[in-house]
Amino acid sequence: MREPFDVTVSGIKISGTIWLPDEAVIAAVAMVHGDGAQDRTMAGGYAPMINTLLDHGIAVASWDKPGVGLSEGNWLRQTMMDRAVEARRVLQLLDERFVDKEIGVLGFSQAGWVLPSLTRADADFLILIGAAVSWQDQGDYFTRVRLRRAGLDAQEIETALAEQASDDDRVFGKDATVADAPPGMSPDRWRFIRQNRGADARQALSVLDLPVLALWGSEDLNVDPQRNAAAFQDMLGSRDAPTRIRIVPDATHGLLKARAYNWQLSEDWSPYAIGRFLVEGRHAFAPGALDQISDWIGERAGMQ
Repeated sequence: MREPFDVTVSGIKISGTIWLPDEAVIAAVAMVHGDGAQDRTMAGGYAPMINTLLDHGIAVASWDKPGVGLSEGNWLRQTMMDRAVEARRVLQLLDERFVDKEIGVLGFSQAGWVLPSLTRADADFLILIGAAVSWQDQGDYFTRVRLRRAGLDAQEIETALAEQASDDDRVFGKDATVADAPPGMSPDRWRFIRQNRGADARQALSVLDLPVLALWGSEDLNVDPQRNAAAFQDMLGSRDAPTRIRIVPDATHGLLKARAYNWQLSEDWSPYAIGRFLVEGRHAFAPGALDQISDWIGERAGMQ
């Protein structure tokens, strides 16, 4: 069963759906998108994860980004803090809808700069998948991987990264204007990058008091799994709050099976890979990845 919802955030209507399990609800989770113009189901990509959570008694809420689907506004005008305000509003809705249940949030990729600002007043637990601590470091890693896969040697890659850093400072720096936007980049996208490129989660993570499950795929092509898992361990590993930091073997940025689904961008997927994902459903994920998420939520709800 599903329930549509509308909430107002900073004067903008945000539309989404709450999916309900067939059995009693043990917990509820709000799903927070990564980058891009995502609708509430990520064009159907969330279905295997949503269905897995529902099978474990976990209600799921997700919504269209501003300006996508039925939501008003423009997601490219948002800062990471704007996105956090949006998540808080949906968490408040879930708290009102599911009284005395554990209410948490599950975020992907870019949500790693959004959700660490939450507190126990907002949610009972936090799950992050493929999160990066630093926007700048993540961009460097993404480019390094892309260039290596294109066949450049180590020296060529370092030269290209230095040139990119210089170009970025010119294009997005404090003295830049929209006229400096690279060819093909919309003014809105330029503004989005310019206002968010300094995002860094270290300060928020250093004071985070929520239970945290943080997962990365070992074969992530977008975010450095080893470096970011180590940073999370350094900042969160000694807390009293329950904390689990894991790298999932043979998994992608989105925890899919790396041998079948490892590309940096969704538009790089072949028609065959898309068809295979639709057929495989939850079996497209690396072994145990979805179970780690549902089991950990069950632990928070006292069901494990």
